[in-house]
Amino acid sequence: MIIDGFLPSSEQKVSIYDNDSYDILFDDAICTALSVDSNSIVMSHPLEDGSKVSDHQVFDLTKISMELNLSKRDYNLVYENIDTAYRSSTLLTIQTKVNIYKNMIIESSPHVEGNYQGIKMNLKLVEFDPVSSVDIQYKPQLASDNNTTKKGIQNGTKIADNKRVSVINKIIGVA
Repeated sequence: MIIDGFLPSSEQKVSIYDNDSYDILFDDAICTALSVDSNSIVMSHPLEDGSKVSDHQVFDLTKISMELNLSKRDYNLVYENIDTAYRSSTLLTIQTKVNIYKNMIIESSPHVEGNYQGIKMNLKLVEFDPVSSVDIQYKPQLASDNNTTKKGIQNGTKIADNKRVSVINKIIGVA
């Protein structure tokens, strides 16, 4: 049953959850349209004969654009909750009709206010995949280069006083 152009929440197929507790968030925000952008880049390289070969695929972060209608009842409170999640970088889980997207973060939350009751929002979410420097491990080729953390300040070694004289200096008599 459609009421004022909106589906009742019991028929709603798209939901927003807290990433950690899986509590449903923004229950009164009704999603009217959703767009998922999943792209990748296929790496290709030229061969000697001029043809190309593909050998690797890099996946971009998933982006979701959601059109939300905040109904006439308590839309101020729902807007404040969305804004708080946006400003505090809350990780969200988005359940669509066909998939579940975890670790999503609100990238932008523009809204439109009109002479109708409530407001319309167009949330833009992006997959959040933090990488810390601890996760990236450098492994040197030589075992002697393996541990450099406790070497501190080092002085250079002194070169022997054997002066090397170039052949040209010997010919012109400068030594």
